[in-house]
Amino acid sequence: MTRPDSGFVPLADGGRLAYRIDGPAGGFPVLLVRPLGGSMRLWGTFRDNLASRHRVVSYDHRGSGYSSRAPALRSTEALARDASSVLDYFGIERAHVFGISLGGMVATWLAAHQPAKVDRLCLASAPVRGLDLSGGGIQRELALAACFLLRSGEVEAALVRRVLSRRFRSSNPREVERIVRVVKTEPIATTRRVLLARASAGIFHDASDAARSIPCPTLVLRGGDDILLGPRDALDLAGAIPRATLETISAVGHDPTLEAPEQTAARVARFFTPNR
Repeated sequence: MTRPDSGFVPLADGGRLAYRIDGPAGGFPVLLVRPLGGSMRLWGTFRDNLASRHRVVSYDHRGSGYSSRAPALRSTEALARDASSVLDYFGIERAHVFGISLGGMVATWLAAHQPAKVDRLCLASAPVRGLDLSGGGIQRELALAACFLLRSGEVEAALVRRVLSRRFRSSNPREVERIVRVVKTEPIATTRRVLLARASAGIFHDASDAARSIPCPTLVLRGGDDILLGPRDALDLAGAIPRATLETISAVGHDPTLEAPEQTAARVARFFTPNR
């Protein structure tokens, strides 16, 4: 079924997800799943590069961008059902899936519960289990929690800024401010309540058992300067998925799609098109 290049995916419970499609009509479909903060506008150069070869479908979680309001409490598994609904709406029987951070947790469930829909899976900056009671884990949670103490209109921008590495913030102040401006000029600002609900979903995420059932080839990516997730998190995720490989993109932080969009897109595209 032909759909317009932008619009809304209707959901069974009456909600709707804003979406856009980029890339050639005949390209193999790629689904992009957003992290905690920021709308699909932030895919930017990363999405543009992937769309040179693939048919890229991106969407906003409920409560972000033009998507409808979000239910009070949702798990990463519930968010994966929304992602599955996006594929169903376009009649996409099989796609490559890229998810980052919270989006990686969501994509993990999608691949575990709907294996026939996922051809190749790329999980960036995501753990297999959200809650980490180690010293480093508690420190990371406290650092993110501090963002929620700001005024409601500043929380999302603070979270997005927080995921950028210290190296990137000091070397690219204009790009950092551009990213923050994009977040602050979203059509619908993500509320503190929604962001807290998503953060809680991430904290209580645990796909330790489900990940072992994922059959597709999987690339686990981490940023070498990621201070929110350590090397152990990426190793545990890659170790839990039978056909996973782990790669590090050096000198970038928690969101390589923002800090090194061309390099990250090139690596993901190579994985999604292994015979080229």
